[in-house]
Amino acid sequence: MLAFLYWLSILDRFIISLVVDPIKRDLGISDVQFGILHGAAFAVAFSVFGLVAGALADRYSRRWIIFAGVAVWSLATAACGLAQSFWHLLLARVGVGSGEAVLNPCATSMITDLFPRERLTSALAVYAIGATLGSGCAYLFGGLIVDWVSASGAFALPWIGEVRSWQAVFFVVGVPGALLSLVLFTVAEPARGGGAAAPVGAFSWRSAVGSYAALLLFMRSRARFFAFHYAGFAVASMIVVGAGTWYPAHMGRTFGWDPGRIGFALGSTLVIAGVVGKLICGFAVDAMFRRGLRDAQLRWYAGTLAVAGPIGLLAMTSSDPRVFLAALGLYLTLLSPLPACANAALNLVTPSAMRGTGVALFASTAGLVGAGTGPVLIAAVSERVFDGDRSIGLGVAAMMALCCPLAALLLACGLRAMREAVGEAERA
Repeated sequence: MLAFLYWLSILDRFIISLVVDPIKRDLGISDVQFGILHGAAFAVAFSVFGLVAGALADRYSRRWIIFAGVAVWSLATAACGLAQSFWHLLLARVGVGSGEAVLNPCATSMITDLFPRERLTSALAVYAIGATLGSGCAYLFGGLIVDWVSASGAFALPWIGEVRSWQAVFFVVGVPGALLSLVLFTVAEPARGGGAAAPVGAFSWRSAVGSYAALLLFMRSRARFFAFHYAGFAVASMIVVGAGTWYPAHMGRTFGWDPGRIGFALGSTLVIAGVVGKLICGFAVDAMFRRGLRDAQLRWYAGTLAVAGPIGLLAMTSSDPRVFLAALGLYLTLLSPLPACANAALNLVTPSAMRGTGVALFASTAGLVGAGTGPVLIAAVSERVFDGDRSIGLGVAAMMALCCPLAALLLACGLRAMREAVGEAERA
């Protein structure tokens, strides 16, 4: 059920990628402004509200917190369909980010309480498959939705009036989510790790600040691990998230494909590569962990980054769509397990009472760097270094060439620190 809600969140987050050009045309915005809408606006809200959600997750029912978040992000997605200007759409994207911020701190905390340490990475990988299916469906079914509503022209909706075809897309994917949020109550709230109860008492900003003060004090005692973990996964998320924003636009501009064809090809590639990659990673990393490799999560992902870089360059510089899809599929198979590796490594080190705030702080820093700056930097490199709109693929390739080896190096530097931090957690 948590994976299903993850699927829903990613679907609502990425559906905007398929209507880049209609939004640019009707609202009169640039690629950089669209990068802000897709990346920075979402990421800042995701980061700020994620910090609040993390403190709440360590104190209150995680089911109720997720329920509220699902309702907010679904209604905000529908509100994107009401936008008449860049600023209207920016405000709606802030709503999407604030609602989606609650899911990962609560869900990963619940999953960590349900599974033993030697099975945690595969459990989180299965949860992360929801993100793979969400992004795949955003392209696969989103492309069909875009084609359908585009063929129908403008729509007249009750109480709202006439809306453009791209605006109707947000209503189609957003409104049902508010109702689907009720499925969360089929999931039981698990007991917290070690049988510990959540702190009691009313929530206050002082208690939230105190939670993060305690977390930062703990992180200081494991400073080397957290420094390389945060830096490595932040740089990796910059290209994994940032590049994902521009795949549809690159395919449309380079291959001349329509949204339906782009959605089917890209969605199928994302689903197959993501599911296979996350399952392989989850079970392989857990097997490494059982054999005594207490740095398995960082070791695995550093290796896949080093291999994936040249493959990504091949994909983004090819003018043959078959080569592009084949290379992109292999690239995504290697790099799609990022959230499973990052969150598992964090939760193996962080005490149970701090896992909500721990995941939230990571998402609010690495997430801000990756989701916030990745799309904008790619667009800026494309516009200033290459030839603008039609060279967005070269902008992605340039960022891959920089980010993949740098992230691999940072994670490799943290291997010893992770072994020491996990060993201390197991002895505690």
